[in-house]
This record gives sequence, C-alpha cells and structure tokens, in this order.
Amino acid sequence: MTNLAEFRAAERQLADQLAKLEKMKQNAQLQNELAFNDALKALMSEYGYSARKVLAILQSGQ
Repeated sequence: MTNLAEFRAAERQLADQLAKLEKMKQNAQLQNELAFNDALKALMSEYGYSARKVLAILQSGQ
C-alpha cells in the first residue's frame, strides 16, 4: 500500500470513528453514566476515598 493510500484509509477510519463518537455523545444513557461518574469522583475526592475503599463499602452491604 502506498503512503497516500494508507493515509486515505486512515482518514476514512478517523471519519468513521468521529461519526461514531458523535452518535455516542447523543446517547442519554451514556450522558447519565458520565454524570454519575463525575459525581462519584467528586464525592470520592471530597471524602478522601479511593476506588478500592468505595468498592469495599459497597461489597460489605451485600
């Protein structure tokens, strides 16, 4: 494959991936997960908890 052909193929792949990313950004479930993730990280930071400690707390409640 020539450099130009390889470049064009990479361009097409990038365009496809960007289109997929834009579609995903519109997904309401993904938006909820991102918001939850941000809120959880903020709480962990506020209380000084690590992910390991949060998991231990959650697992102890089972």
